Amino acid sequence: MARISNNRKGIGRKTFAILVDGETEKWYLDKLRTHENPIGITIKPDLPNKKTLLEQFEAVKLNATIYDVSVWIVDLDVIILEKQENNFNNYLNEISGNTLFLNCVHILVNAPSLEFWFLQHVKDTGKYYSDCAAVIADLRRHHPLKDYSKSEKYFIRSNPDIYKRLRPHLFDAMTFAKKRGNYNPHAPQRGVAELYKLFDLLGIVVN
Repeated sequence: MARISNNRKGIGRKTFAILVDGETEKWYLDKLRTHENPIGITIKPDLPNKKTLLEQFEAVKLNATIYDVSVWIVDLDVIILEKQENNFNNYLNEISGNTLFLNCVHILVNAPSLEFWFLQHVKDTGKYYSDCAAVIADLRRHHPLKDYSKSEKYFIRSNPDIYKRLRPHLFDAMTFAKKRGNYNPHAPQRGVAELYKLFDLLGIVVN
């Protein structure tokens, strides 16, 4: 759960609480924050420390009462593995049906995983991959991700780091990801990379 700080909703810099379900997402967001440093925005990427899906959802709703914008980034392969599809779809319906949350809570789905967002940087594809490993195998066929590794060393300590490595291809990623469309609860077996929406929320101009 995001920490409560001296920042108060609606006062000073606009605050974003971003809840993620894995270390790779947090490493990527940390580097996004470092390199883009959105003006007038404070980003607080947060790892849920093994919280259940329901506990994450409750944290997202709580964050919406503390921060200006509450974002939840989820990997669909984890939800499918844990057989939580129905529960997750119910959470989506709860947010969309509540006017208090409609404009301040954003749930972004990557299907199957964050790596599908990375793949959009180098390949225009809507192929459905059953799991993260299948995406990684395809990632490694493309420069600059031939040595891709889900490790802190690769994401943070390599030169260039993960964000700088992909930044020159970000316009393509945004274009291709938008073509994939939104997550459809009635057709979950589709490649989706909704992380592109975060750049629009943060006001980051990509060209």
